[in-house]
Amino acid sequence: MNSKKPLPSKEKPWLKYYSEQARNAVLPRKTIYSYIRENNEGYEQNTAINYFNRKISYGELLETADNCAASFAELGVKKGDIVACCSATVPEMAMTLYGLNKLGAAMLTLDPRRSPSEIKEFVEDSGANILILLDIAYSRFEKMLDTLKVDRIIIINLSNYAPFFARLVMKRKIPVGDIPFCDRIIDWKRFLELGAGKETETAAYDETELAAIALTGGTTGAPKGVMLSNDGFNAIALDFLHCGVEYTRNQRFMDIIPAFTSYGIVASLHMPLSLGLEIVMFPKFDPEKVGYYIKKYRPEHTLLVPAHYEKLMNSREMRNGFDLSFFRTAGSGGDTMNAGLEAKLNAFLADHGCKYPLSQGYGMSEVSSAACCCCGGNFKSLSVGYPLLTTTIGIFKPGTCEELSYGEEGEICITGPSVMMGYLNNEQESRNVLRTHPDGMVWVHSGDLGVIDEDGFVFIKGRIKRMITRFDGHKVFPVQLEGMLGGVRNVESCAVVGVRDRSRAMGELPLAVIELENKAMQNETRKELNAFIESEVEERGRPCDIVFVDGMPYTGMGKVDYKKLAEDYEKRIDRMTAAV
Repeated sequence: MNSKKPLPSKEKPWLKYYSEQARNAVLPRKTIYSYIRENNEGYEQNTAINYFNRKISYGELLETADNCAASFAELGVKKGDIVACCSATVPEMAMTLYGLNKLGAAMLTLDPRRSPSEIKEFVEDSGANILILLDIAYSRFEKMLDTLKVDRIIIINLSNYAPFFARLVMKRKIPVGDIPFCDRIIDWKRFLELGAGKETETAAYDETELAAIALTGGTTGAPKGVMLSNDGFNAIALDFLHCGVEYTRNQRFMDIIPAFTSYGIVASLHMPLSLGLEIVMFPKFDPEKVGYYIKKYRPEHTLLVPAHYEKLMNSREMRNGFDLSFFRTAGSGGDTMNAGLEAKLNAFLADHGCKYPLSQGYGMSEVSSAACCCCGGNFKSLSVGYPLLTTTIGIFKPGTCEELSYGEEGEICITGPSVMMGYLNNEQESRNVLRTHPDGMVWVHSGDLGVIDEDGFVFIKGRIKRMITRFDGHKVFPVQLEGMLGGVRNVESCAVVGVRDRSRAMGELPLAVIELENKAMQNETRKELNAFIESEVEERGRPCDIVFVDGMPYTGMGKVDYKKLAEDYEKRIDRMTAAV
């Protein structure tokens, strides 16, 4: 390494955007349960969660978390154990997270849209002996649950904490069906009764203790469990407390990010609760209603993807100059955007009274969700911001520990207390992503290409490894999908590439390109592929189309030419569109 070059990770020019108080802040050495309890002491009557206008106070949230801890203890859960939770974002997830943390146990978060075989694999691989399951997902998983190696299944209901009339609407619109409750399968009410009136001790803080596990595709696409620590959770909360945004108790935070993701459970749940905010919680967010939600709840803070802001801009509610001056942070993440769209959205916000431009950011599950953002009016076009307070970012020559200087393009690497503990039961992948550099620090190698300018602003330039980002920010990993489709009968080879989402201003969709062993069976194979995709592939990861080819194109190095596959498809669609 050339020590004469100015290195961003050493000089940290971004610190000039932080106050002296922020620069002197110390990371709290506490469990996440202790952190939100102590931070909200004396404010127990304030609203913690707004669930369909049912206000759950901090006192009720913490009291139910204590009840959960006692109930889990009655079921034999102890320090170091893992409990699986397969659910949308509902109040029970927050109560479970903090109840388990009080015991020193951890929650494995699972997306109920995943296939039954995936859920079974994740639960059993984690060693969890208890599964918490959303009631509306029961019918999909019923057969799998008969063979799942857990002792208890706790059923939670979308309407448990909703007000009376909302419960009536949910029961009418979302039928659950019959669930055979028994000693092994119990509902939330019976679960809480197990620990009612009983006390449990609060586990002592341990910097190496697991707080939660969230699934991610990581840098290769194969699903992995990201092990998040108490320090990782609390570092993100501390970062946002000192990021230059005015956070005041009782301000509303509109939470649309699913709590089974790192971004959801850390940045959209623990962070606002640590700051005493009121979370407006959605089990399922409808982008078509974003204008309605904003107008109804008037949140001071929110985090959306660029496509959501487009929906907001064009919504009926925003016509006639609806006042958005209540926005303190209009957060944007999950995808980068072009200069034209960025300018259009910022002009819309300014015209509607928003004080600040889009607060664009960047992060990944492996760093507890967030790594950098534009905050407090500090903004540069097309940048994802500068590093958060406790985070250090450097640009390194890909595949090495050699740091590059300002303006030089390389791999974005991240270090700090928010870095994950590793991937659950996957030491090889942990070693690939977490690397100890000569400075003695453990760095996450992101797989993303970027540069840092002399002010510390980060600009994303691309991806080292293949990845497809949908309009809503969801990541689809071709390697994973190729492996699944490649196992279908008569498929000789499969390549998955990203193609333009023609129904939206930005984002890509996965396209499956298939080479067959027996070309005469094309129609039959298409039916088998469609049936397999319907049953085994998560909805957001499903191919937009299946294309059959006589042979794959290859580059001069003998690798599949993914770029040509995507270009050929785009040209074909362009010709078809022009002919209509």
